Amino acid sequence: MKYWDKVSHKLSDMRLKRLEMLGFKSFAQRTVVEFTPGITSIVGPNGCGKSNIVDALRWAMGEQSARHLRGHQMEDVVFNGSDTLPATGMAEVSLTFDNEDGRGPVEYNTFSEIMVTRRLFRSGESEYAINKISCRLKDVIELFLGTGVGSKAYSIVEQGRVDELVNAKPEERRALIEEAVGTSKFKSRKLVAERKLERTQQNLLRVNDIVREIERQIRSMELQAKKAERYRALKAELREKDLACAALFQQQLNEDIVRHQADLTGAENRLAEQMAALRSKEAESEAVRLSLMESDKAIAAQQESVYQQKVQIQADEQRIAFYRQDLSQLERNEADAGAALRLLEDRLKLLAQEIAELSNARESFVQLSLFEETCLREKESELGNLQAQIQSLQTDLEGEKESLIEAANQMAYLRNDLSAKEKRCAEIAKELARCQTENAGAANALAQSEQQRNETRRALELTVEQKRERSLEAAQAAASIQALSHSRDEQERKVESIKDQIQESRSRLHSLEDLHRNYEGYQEGVRAIMMKRQKEPSPNGVYGLVAEVIEAPEPFEKALTAVLGDRLQYVIVKGQEEGVESIEYLKREATGRGSFIPLQLSRKQHKPLPLGEAEVIAPLMEMITVKDGYGDVAEYLLSDVVVVKDMTAGLALWNRNGFYCTLVTLDGEVIDSMGVVTGGSGAALDGSIFTQRRRIRELGVIVHELEKQLSAEDQALIRFKAELNEAETKKTLLSGEMHRLELECVRLEHECRSAQQGCERFTEAVQALSLEQAELTKDIGILDDEIRQCKESAEARITEKSEREQQLAQKQAAAAALKNGAETAEAAVTQSRIRNAALSEKRENTHLNLENRLKLQEECAAEVTTRRAQIGEILQRRAEVERTLGEAQRALDMGRSALDELESRMQAQRQIHRSISMTLAEIEESIKEWRPLGELHQEEKSRAQLALAEKRMSWQHLVDNIREKYDVGVEALMVAPSEKPMSRDDLQPEIDDLRGRLERMGEVNLAAIGEYEELTTRFQFMTRQKEDLEKAIADLQQTIVKLNRICRLRFKDGFEEINEKFEKIFPRLFRGGKARLVLTDENDYLETGVDIVVQPPGKRLQSITLLSGGEKALTAVSLLFAIFLTKPSPFCFLDEVDAPLDDANLDRFNDMIKEMSESSQFVLVTHNKKTMQAAETLYGITMAEPGVSKVVSVHMS
Repeated sequence: MKYWDKVSHKLSDMRLKRLEMLGFKSFAQRTVVEFTPGITSIVGPNGCGKSNIVDALRWAMGEQSARHLRGHQMEDVVFNGSDTLPATGMAEVSLTFDNEDGRGPVEYNTFSEIMVTRRLFRSGESEYAINKISCRLKDVIELFLGTGVGSKAYSIVEQGRVDELVNAKPEERRALIEEAVGTSKFKSRKLVAERKLERTQQNLLRVNDIVREIERQIRSMELQAKKAERYRALKAELREKDLACAALFQQQLNEDIVRHQADLTGAENRLAEQMAALRSKEAESEAVRLSLMESDKAIAAQQESVYQQKVQIQADEQRIAFYRQDLSQLERNEADAGAALRLLEDRLKLLAQEIAELSNARESFVQLSLFEETCLREKESELGNLQAQIQSLQTDLEGEKESLIEAANQMAYLRNDLSAKEKRCAEIAKELARCQTENAGAANALAQSEQQRNETRRALELTVEQKRERSLEAAQAAASIQALSHSRDEQERKVESIKDQIQESRSRLHSLEDLHRNYEGYQEGVRAIMMKRQKEPSPNGVYGLVAEVIEAPEPFEKALTAVLGDRLQYVIVKGQEEGVESIEYLKREATGRGSFIPLQLSRKQHKPLPLGEAEVIAPLMEMITVKDGYGDVAEYLLSDVVVVKDMTAGLALWNRNGFYCTLVTLDGEVIDSMGVVTGGSGAALDGSIFTQRRRIRELGVIVHELEKQLSAEDQALIRFKAELNEAETKKTLLSGEMHRLELECVRLEHECRSAQQGCERFTEAVQALSLEQAELTKDIGILDDEIRQCKESAEARITEKSEREQQLAQKQAAAAALKNGAETAEAAVTQSRIRNAALSEKRENTHLNLENRLKLQEECAAEVTTRRAQIGEILQRRAEVERTLGEAQRALDMGRSALDELESRMQAQRQIHRSISMTLAEIEESIKEWRPLGELHQEEKSRAQLALAEKRMSWQHLVDNIREKYDVGVEALMVAPSEKPMSRDDLQPEIDDLRGRLERMGEVNLAAIGEYEELTTRFQFMTRQKEDLEKAIADLQQTIVKLNRICRLRFKDGFEEINEKFEKIFPRLFRGGKARLVLTDENDYLETGVDIVVQPPGKRLQSITLLSGGEKALTAVSLLFAIFLTKPSPFCFLDEVDAPLDDANLDRFNDMIKEMSESSQFVLVTHNKKTMQAAETLYGITMAEPGVSKVVSVHMS
């Protein structure tokens, strides 16, 4: 089994399990589509959103082209709202793959499912996630790369993809084979490696430029670094002498500080003795003051006791007043309770009398009730007999009435039946007339319907012919669009290529301009002057460098660079004064040195040049170009320079003519007037200032030409796009016209069917009306017989009713007499009942009054007992209050005695306080006399401190000065022991001599040492970078060669296997014939295209473009199935691929799908019933409301 077969087998288990959509195109609400193994079919009317499911799958797997998703921009996939639902803020699609067996990619072996999610917000932000972990688009693409699954893989065949596959160029068809054999992943890696190689080569170019520039700077900086080292040695010796002098001065200051410290100690001792005596007096004063404070505290405590005692007395007085008020209230309560008790006793006596009277009345009412009840029973017995007779007679009357009512009802029924039959007879007559009229109308409508059916058939035939013509025009427009799309793509690739060239040239141009603008490679002093000139608004007497005013053709650049050397960095100034100012500036800033050449120079005497000699090419002045106004400068530098052919010719010329001019070769070898020869490797001159400026000019020209070319190509691209848009517009109009004609065909077919149905309906109506007319004539005869029978029965019922009315009148008279007697008896019974009820009511009232009086008697007795107990409690409370009042009065008298005693004690304590205050005043007076003596001693101490501080400040100033000069601490100022002691006077002349030598050295670039080391380090680093880049280029080239070898081998093996499968599947689907895949260039497996050669059964071998639409579709399906059999992908989406196939081909297509569904999932978007029947799961896409798609699933048995 080949490698990609193993990969395919590994990934085929990772079947598609679920698709979730939210806010994607027409799927506004969250929609979940579950995919089971086998075949799943998606059906629905046109425009309901079936293809949106395919777009969602492609979009989630990383599709970046809105055009491939049938949109203008990527935000078009976000649901844009409908009549009832608002627009959503984002679109989200999630794909879930089954990984139960852990056979997916290695990094996801631990997951049972792999979910890929993509979100797009309306603002344009996009998010990707794998298993809900945020990731990059690159991660999603690499997950599917080489598996046959992906946004551009063969696992998704949408509408139009079959035609694209058939009509594609061989090179475009190759991409499908590459995806199947797994080389797309390696080609992607190869593309990345080539881009890295291109960037690495660009970086190497820049590094080479920088290395050459650093080499030139190192040579210039080496001399400055050696001078700086000599300067540092003198500076170190001066530092040593200066530190020794400072150490001697520090030693003298330390001795002075010790002496002043002793004076300060004596002054502090005398001040301490005086302060001790003063503190003794102050301590005594503090002791007296403490006694005074204790006396104050004692007085305050006594005042507090007096206050508390007064408060207690006031509380006792208030309590006594309260008790007296309480006693008065108890006396009033006692009087009120006695009065209430007397009233209750009087009320008890009245209640006893009323109870006796009510008992007597109750006995009399009982006797009268018994007599009245006896009379009532006799009258009720008489009334019962009369009512029985009336009831018997009433029963007979009811029987007679019912018989009479029955007779009347039968008469009414007969009259109603007679009236209904007469009315029904009239209605049937009208219905018969209507039937005759409708029969005639239906015959006329039948004739008109047949005429309309014939006209509609003729219009349908005309519309079908127009539709066929529009289809041909649409096919021509599609072919034109395909050609224009190819031209546009070619033009876009050409424009991108030019843009890449511009970017590369512009990058190198910017790099060189930055080096030139920052004066990289120039001397430090020269760079400082020129950077200062750039910052100033006016030149201020500085015009530029010699290198900036002289230009030479490319063959003479090395000669000019060799002759001028460091003079190229001369700064051109207005005069010598400006040059001196610039030198002063460099001194102040310590930024190196520079040479300044005045614009106006004194003329020097010129000697004739050997222009007629054979070795001479030309004077160098004639070969260069000088800016206006700078001719004197160029004349001064180059007037005696002659260009010769080579070094040998130059030496021969110099030996013949003597020492009066400078000779230079085109390679930069110089012979000066004294015979000094300069030369060597030309690499040092390759990166000269002139070469750098020439490269900048050349790159500027190249960028300008490329931009002009880009503008022209952009215009061509715009023309292609305009033509393509025009063709697409035409195709859209034709599609709209075809759609209109299709609708017209549907409408006419519907009208045809409606007309045919109308003819059939009118024929049936005529037959039905004839049958109805015969039935109505028969019904009229039956109704006439029934009306005659009804009239005879009505007359018999009228006679019977008269007899029953006479019998009823006799019985009603007898019943009226009995009712009068019963009413009289009933009135007597009623009067007797009323009298009996009145007696009963009086008896009950008397009984209730008696019970109420007995209850009131009991309550009054209880109230009397309560009042008597209350009076006893009041008497007891009064005795307690009188006792407490006496105790409170005695406590008040004792408190007043204690208050008088406390006030006398407080007066004695105040007398003691006054005596302590007088003693304290005497002590403070003596303290005031001692304080002036202490101030005198304090002044003496201050003078000693001031002298000591001055010496210490001098010492600190010395230390700070040394630290500022030499950055050393006080520990460095130590006098070294020596046999011959040194003094400051001996060291000072040596220090002055060293300073003079340093000044005579002039300006020294101390940074040159560091810059030289930095340049050396940078040169080593850049050299290593250069070696690393060269190694990286070699590695990348080796990687690309290895990837090419792998792609070549895999493409060859995979192509042969797919071709073998294709040769077997084609005759199976076509029921004969043969086909094969051929390579356009069999010697180049990396770039060769793939062509298809077919021979349908019964036809000659021909190109695929000559096949019919159905044959093209079946050929493309054969190729796709061959790829699937070679490398089955986990799943396959086919969007209306079966549309061009007839029933016979469709059966073979479905058989192949069923066979391959054993190893891959198949999801078919179709309108064909046979394809639906082949599916195991059916999803219906509907639009219950316009613009919003919903999914309905059906599992097929």
